[in-house]
Amino acid sequence: MKTYTLIERFYLNHFYLVMPLALILLSCIGGFAVYFITAKGISLFNLLQLFLAVAAAMLYLVAVLAQLNPKKSFLFFFSGLLLEAFLLLFNLFF
Repeated sequence: MKTYTLIERFYLNHFYLVMPLALILLSCIGGFAVYFITAKGISLFNLLQLFLAVAAAMLYLVAVLAQLNPKKSFLFFFSGLLLEAFLLLFNLFF
């Protein structure tokens, strides 16, 4: 929990500097996740994973463009990062 609050504090203190980095990070991890999802073929389960990966990245983008509270945008960023990392690792190893 200490790491989470440390990351959140850094994000909130440097919001305008970290925002482009966060967008690039989510896009890259999402791109890798989508690549490995589609490499397994197209099935209903894989389409659901694709939807989740794209929605995770887009939610953060929408939060930033809508100029939501930085605390809420961090929540979208962190949850999207965890979801996309999980999808990437799931498709790499299973």
